[in-house]
Amino acid sequence: MSEALIDLSRSGVYLAPAGIEGVRRAAKRADLAWFELNLARVGSKREFLATCARGLRFPEWFGGNWDALADCLKDLSADCVVHCRAAGNFAAAAPDDYDTALEVFRDAASYWNERGSVFIVLLDQEPARGALPQLPGA
Repeated sequence: MSEALIDLSRSGVYLAPAGIEGVRRAAKRADLAWFELNLARVGSKREFLATCARGLRFPEWFGGNWDALADCLKDLSADCVVHCRAAGNFAAAAPDDYDTALEVFRDAASYWNERGSVFIVLLDQEPARGALPQLPGA
């Protein structure tokens, strides 16, 4: 995959491409913050939210619920890419919560897109109900 062709200007929730390191290098050149969320041991909403709080460096007051996640995602100060690794474990263990997490991420992407900022979430597992689009240019 050619890093020069990767379009990191469109906020959204996408299926992570096989060449994730190329995307990471392109994000670095575009001055986008890069966050890694390892979901390998996440099997519940509570564990997912705790992983987000640690991985995205949320403030101490993070409330540990979907509304608090939405609020904190809208408070991120930098254009960024969030790479969710081993998402299939969370998707299999708690499919409804996984779908809700995707919806919160999509809402945050829409919010940042409307403000001219970049918020990209890359997941390595598609949801059971519906497909994720490919990252443009990947």
